[in-house]
Amino acid sequence: MVGVKNPNTRMKCLRWLSDNYGWKTGLELGVKIGETTFHLMKNTKLNMTVVDAWEVQNDNPEYHWQYNEKPQWSGGDTFVPWDHNANEQKFREGAKEWGDRIKIIKGRSLAIIDQIPDKSMDFIFHDSDHSYPFVKNEIESFMCKLKEGGVICGDDITWQPVRQSVEEVFGKIGKEWAKMFGIIKHKKKLVESNFNSDIYYNIIDQ
Repeated sequence: MVGVKNPNTRMKCLRWLSDNYGWKTGLELGVKIGETTFHLMKNTKLNMTVVDAWEVQNDNPEYHWQYNEKPQWSGGDTFVPWDHNANEQKFREGAKEWGDRIKIIKGRSLAIIDQIPDKSMDFIFHDSDHSYPFVKNEIESFMCKLKEGGVICGDDITWQPVRQSVEEVFGKIGKEWAKMFGIIKHKKKLVESNFNSDIYYNIIDQ
């Protein structure tokens, strides 16, 4: 398990991994307005499947603290409650530019899992519900969707529910995050200057 230092966008981390590992297919769980998706479209040759419910979840007891108020682990001084309809519209408009390179699936991740073929993805980026044990369950459930040597990754590892989930699946994350795993050891300078402290990832050998 790797965590990477210096807050300078998850997008540069994913782009670097894509370039260096020759990724062709990716799955993003939780896209909001598509900031990460569209960066990858512009800067890689990836084909992406993206999943988002874009809905109020009155049946989810973990919904309110994530989407209607500022989560205690979230940075910044301001918070605007999520407008799911506006977010979906903005994403779909932006996705038109990329045609069939983006496949959109609307729904909650664990409800649509059967729509994703097994062993079809080079990486999965987890950025949907950030509660525990949801993150843990999502990681474990979607692991079968990765190709051999595929990569599980996500952001907001500094959020306690996310970190707890990740550590229960992959083990403890050490203090010297950038030195933990050989995948980026030879790019240490790049790691320290460009990668996001919120990013985590782990190679899955199946």
